[in-house]
Amino acid sequence: MGFLIKFLLGFMVVYFLLKAVAAFLMGKRGRQTSNFRQQQAQQTRQPENQQDRIIEYQKKKFESSEIEDADFVEVKDSRKI
Repeated sequence: MGFLIKFLLGFMVVYFLLKAVAAFLMGKRGRQTSNFRQQQAQQTRQPENQQDRIIEYQKKKFESSEIEDADFVEVKDSRKI
């Protein structure tokens, strides 16, 4: 019985280590390809005038901003009461 538990625990440890290494390597590759795509998109289209530059800046600022949760308040209809 003790052998079975040791075997299962050992198997789980090896499995999680391999999974963590694979996730680390895939995450590293994913970031490199996404950066490459962004650079390619930026190189293909440059803003032509000041208005386009301002719009591009606002888009980047919006995309990089943190998301805030909104608090919703339930409005009850007083006529139904």
